[in-house]
Amino acid sequence: MTLRAWNLTAGILHLVQAVAVAIIVASSVRLLLPVTVEFAVGPPGTAVAPERIPVTSVDIGIGAVVVLLLPAAMHLLVASPVLAARYRSAIESRRNPIRWIELGLSSAIMLYLIAQLNGVSSLVTLVLIYTAQSALVLLLWMQERLGTPARTLQPFVIASAVGIVPWGVIALQVLAPGATIGYDQPGWIRILTVILLLLFFAFGINQWLGFRATPTVTAYVNEERAYIALSLATKAVFAWQVVAGILITHGATS
Repeated sequence: MTLRAWNLTAGILHLVQAVAVAIIVASSVRLLLPVTVEFAVGPPGTAVAPERIPVTSVDIGIGAVVVLLLPAAMHLLVASPVLAARYRSAIESRRNPIRWIELGLSSAIMLYLIAQLNGVSSLVTLVLIYTAQSALVLLLWMQERLGTPARTLQPFVIASAVGIVPWGVIALQVLAPGATIGYDQPGWIRILTVILLLLFFAFGINQWLGFRATPTVTAYVNEERAYIALSLATKAVFAWQVVAGILITHGATS
């Protein structure tokens, strides 16, 4: 299949899943994840628990729909006459900013939601997780602009170091060292987190291979196809695991 066919197929699959997930979410119990802020009480160094104030809540079902709609819009746009010529030119030059814009948005939102599912509720921490993932994507975009094979992989190395941080925060939240009462993590969240960690790692391997590849259009096209497949798999796993979790919650409360 041509890249246009790959994008068209991926766009349709993302869109169909987004509609299906939206229908299920609309007819099920809402799974709301709290967002809070903490303010220090008393002077520094005093053993007084900070005041925790609820700010808002995030509907994880709607979040799953958004995660599917963003790549659907990107794939369908690059397959349409609107961006087809620009996309073709980007592929031929082996630099694709459209991919990085979509990835920066969808992956940051997804990691934000994964953190919330694992018990992270602090607005400050969630914003930093979102920012770290966005920075990772920007660094990979910078690496791509250096060309292939790149003279240096410094942006990729820094991106990898930055990308580990959110997962470390999530692991710390789940393990809860020193806590008398740990986070009672449902099994479906544990499975989702592990699968997505592996898929994020697979994406990193794909990019590393791409940055070291022979600088040909064919090599970049193969990398783009691998990215499309990984992106579809990651978003689908996330969305349908969330749906399963919502249905499990609905069954437990009904």
